[in-house]
Amino acid sequence: MLNIFTVGLTILGLLTLPAEANPGTEISSPLQVIQDESQLAFTDNSSVFQFLDDGSFFMEPLGMSGRAIEGTWIYLDSNRFEITGLWGWNNGISLINDKRKMTIYLNLRSMDTVNSQSIWRSSDTRLYDVYFVIEEVTKVI
Repeated sequence: MLNIFTVGLTILGLLTLPAEANPGTEISSPLQVIQDESQLAFTDNSSVFQFLDDGSFFMEPLGMSGRAIEGTWIYLDSNRFEITGLWGWNNGISLINDKRKMTIYLNLRSMDTVNSQSIWRSSDTRLYDVYFVIEEVTKVI
C-alpha cells in the first residue's frame, strides 16, 4: 500500500520533469540563433529584448510606455553579452544622453517561438523562450 508521502513525491517528480514542445529538437546557443536567424528576441513580459546580427540591440516596452534601450552588443563568453546603449523611457521623462553598459547572461529554454508585432518599429519578431540574468548595469561616462 502506498502512503501519502510516496504519492506526493511521485506527483512532485512528474510536475518537475522538463517539458518540451518539440521532443528531439536540439537547443541552439543564443549566438547560433542570432547567426542563423539574423536576430534573437525574447520578452520578460514587460519589454522585448532584441539582438540583431549586425551588432545592434533594441529593448522596447510591450505597451505604450516603458524603458527603452538602443545600442550595440558584443559576445563576451559562455552566453554572456555586453550591451552598450542609450537608455530612455518611451512616452515618459528620460535623462539626456543616458548611456549605460549592461552585461546579460542568456540561455535558451527551447527552440519554440511566438510571433510578436512591435508597436514602436514596424517589424514582426519571433520571441524565444529563454532564461536570462542581468549581471551588471553601469553608467558610461
